[in-house]
Amino acid sequence: MKTSVKFGIGAMLAAILLLNLVFVPAVCADSSTSDKVQMPKELKQWMMETQKDEETKLWMKEQTEQWMQNHTLNVTSTKTYTYKDGLIEIKETYTGRELKKNLGINKFEKMEKLKVPENAEKALSLNGETFALTEENQRITVTEKTVVMTTETDPFEWWDIGYEYPQYTWSEYYGVYTRADPINLAWEGTNMSTIKGKILDEGWVSVAYPYEHNQYVSDPQYDWVLDEGVADDKTGLLTERYHVRLFDLSTQDIVGNAHRDSLPLHEVIELETAEDLVAGFFDNDVSNWWVLYDYEELDNEEGTPNQEPFCDGEATCIFKVGS
Repeated sequence: MKTSVKFGIGAMLAAILLLNLVFVPAVCADSSTSDKVQMPKELKQWMMETQKDEETKLWMKEQTEQWMQNHTLNVTSTKTYTYKDGLIEIKETYTGRELKKNLGINKFEKMEKLKVPENAEKALSLNGETFALTEENQRITVTEKTVVMTTETDPFEWWDIGYEYPQYTWSEYYGVYTRADPINLAWEGTNMSTIKGKILDEGWVSVAYPYEHNQYVSDPQYDWVLDEGVADDKTGLLTERYHVRLFDLSTQDIVGNAHRDSLPLHEVIELETAEDLVAGFFDNDVSNWWVLYDYEELDNEEGTPNQEPFCDGEATCIFKVGS
């Protein structure tokens, strides 16, 4: 039974708080339920302390867009897929004049590997074409793409602009960071082990490289924080899977990117549904958890509405209450 409220509009929240409403209607799977649940005092206090006016939010959005624009590069991407020793090796090379201008390098190369389970088929579908799992089999693709890239010492400092959480995950290779996926979940008042335990209770499993691509978020004290992964399938090479990367920040908050992975390369094909799915794991016990759907504006919109993968730019916040 859902007992939280889907807050997608900051102004609505402000109105609720200013009017000091004591009760919030429960959103229930059973329409016959008419119970009302009292919003915890600590949650109301946190909402008041973190609320921002529209002028401030506009300024934050402008700062984000300017930084991202300054770090955007147009590159030629050459990807080489090779099956070797039970692994799919993915080597990607960026070339283009803007690499020299922005990063001082002539080309950028990165290598990732995905382990193929022993019971996998002898061939996989790779970008819509059959890819045989025979030793040293190789395929090369070349595309033009736009990427956001920065260095280890030049992160986007979201904390100085006023955001509660980082907006994006980043892939890293030899000190160069490439923007990856939007953050769409955040937890307050809890810890990593509790969050992971709650998700694992749903039948999910912990995952790590080479069953996921390592990613990072920038942090005001830790510089860059590596993710801890959980998913509903360990390898994601025999079936599409739901996957969450969790990050333990120095601010004592936990953030995550929830998505659905493609088969077999673990590319993001869905975001909003995955965000709601994982939030739903915490949305059945208001004595311990309070879920604010689409509450925190992070200005990290991705894609086109109604066309996956799409992110609406608003993270769901999950607040730990009670003991």
